[in-house]
Order: sequence, then C-alpha cells, then structure tokens
Amino acid sequence: MLVDPLQRARNALDALTDAIGSLGLTVRLEDVDVHGRDLVVVLPDGREVGLRVKTVALITADSLPGLLRGWSMKEAEGSKVVVADRITADARTILNQAGLGWLDLRGHLRLTGPGLFVDSDVPTLEKPDGDRHGIIGRVGIELAVLLLLDPARRIGVRAAAAELSRAPSSISEAFAALRGAELVDGGNKPAVPALFWELAEHWKPVGRDVASIPMPGGRDNAALRLGMDDIESTVGWALADTVAAAVYGAPVSIRADHPPDFYVPDQATLRRSVQLLGAAATAVTRAGRVRVAPVSLVCARRIDATGWAAEERPLANPLFVALDLAQDPGRGKEILDGWTPRRVGTRVW
Repeated sequence: MLVDPLQRARNALDALTDAIGSLGLTVRLEDVDVHGRDLVVVLPDGREVGLRVKTVALITADSLPGLLRGWSMKEAEGSKVVVADRITADARTILNQAGLGWLDLRGHLRLTGPGLFVDSDVPTLEKPDGDRHGIIGRVGIELAVLLLLDPARRIGVRAAAAELSRAPSSISEAFAALRGAELVDGGNKPAVPALFWELAEHWKPVGRDVASIPMPGGRDNAALRLGMDDIESTVGWALADTVAAAVYGAPVSIRADHPPDFYVPDQATLRRSVQLLGAAATAVTRAGRVRVAPVSLVCARRIDATGWAAEERPLANPLFVALDLAQDPGRGKEILDGWTPRRVGTRVW
C-alpha cells in the first residue's frame, strides 16, 4: 500500500525527532518557520541548529543525483537531512561527502551543522501497523535473487514458491514486504537497480581461507562435491568474486595467482573442504577462500565458460559476482559502473 506523501513527511519528522531525542538532545518542531526549517535542535549551551528534512522510501547511489537536484543547497537556511526506510552503504558515503545528514530508519543517524556532529546508532523505527517492508529474512533474500536472475520475467506467488521450495504463504508475505518498500511493482517485476543494492546489504556469506585449492581431476573432487560434470544442470562449487569478475570481463586488475573465491552448497561441504584442503595459516598466505552460498541458487545455477573463456572451473552467475563486488566499499561501485555482462546474465546494478 502506498503511503500518502503528506503522511510520509509527518512520519519522517516524528522518526527524526525520536531519533535525536534518544541521544539526549532537545528538538522543537517548527510548524511555520520564516527560515524554512522543519525542526530545530537545541544544543546544551542553548544554541540552535535548524534542519530541513526530506523523505523517500529508499536511497541508493543511483537515486541520489535526482534527490540532490530537487533540493538546492540554497533552498533555505538550516542543515539538510534525508530520512529513508533504507539507505545503502554507497549512498551513505555520498551523503557524508556532500555534508548532508541522514536517518536510516533501520537504526542509524548522522547529523552535521554549526556546533553539531552526530554519527550514532539509534533505536530502529517500528512501523505502527506492524508491517515490515523490504527484504525480510531468508525467504526475502531468496525471492530477491530469483527476481534479479531474470528481471524481465513476471513471476507469480505459486511459481516462485515452487522454484524456491517455499510455502506460498511465505512467498506472498515476502512479495508484500518488497512491494511495500517499492522494490517490486504491482506485477511483481523487480525495481532495478534498487532491489540489487538492497540485496547487497543482506549479502553476507560466511567462509574460510584454505591452504590449497582443488584442481579439475583431483582425487578429492568427489568428496568435495565439486560438480564438474554437466555443470549447468547440477549442484557444485562456483567460482566467484574478483577472479570470476575478470573472466566475465569486468574492469578488475588481478595477478595471475590471485587467490580464487568459491561458493559451496552447504556448511558440511565447507567443513569437509577445510579438512581436505587445510586451513590457511594467515589471510595473506591463503591459496583461496571457500564460502557457503547464501542461497541454493548460487550453486544450482552455475555457468560453464569452457566454450568461450580459458576457465575450466564453473562460474557463479554474474548476479552473484556483482553482489560480491558490491561488498567492497572502496572500488566495488566503480567496478560495477563499468561492467555490463555480455555473454551471460543481465545487468541489474
């Protein structure tokens, strides 16, 4: 259900007031202010800092230019603050560099102004109607992945439930949460790239550095469940992150001996891999890294590149490689900006 813009603005002011108040500062709401301020923060020494507030559902690095164009820095007196249900990590960096304040309703506040600097966790806003919006839980992550793998496809609840082996009721709730956050439209088509960047915030694979890596034809390959036969229709290991990005032609610079990263199907395979390949003594001396796939589709929808690249190992789909790159707060966004998959996959970032 879409929220009335006026009501959203009121909710944003209420949330910002509560967040600032939770830090022990006094806030005054300005219903009519000749300087165009929405809120005034009263500092302990009695000085006042005015705030101008805007609100949107989601802020990403791609949506920021439009937001900033519509908000002249000379529009009115007072520090500028944006309030959003979710603000992606790269968007937070841009806001910080621009000197703008922000409140992510998931629980973080940053404010700057004359004599004022706040960068602190605050209580998460609980929606009064109990609804949760965005990517919620493991089912939400799985559904977001399914939608982004084929963004042009319109998929219904029952079809998605069948593909993900989930209850239709769980998928319906996940769709409702995405729709409430405007991450899918009324026909369940994903909002690109907003859904990708929201998913990147939830992409937290767990893994271990290993002392050696398996080679095609090795004696332990069956025990490791590499899945080297019939790659695109079986489950097995998937080459990911920087090495896979280089195979796909992304603008990354790596050495020939760069340690590869692999996704494996489950925790049992991860444990067996560490036993057979050995644990790396240090991150610097690692031969590679093995990570448990956050969703089963990573290891079930692998890419066979032997027909067009000098790479025998199965590749993770470009979507998952892009999610890996997005975790790099330094060059991740820059690399993704310059990469559009051509042979396989779809650009959704």
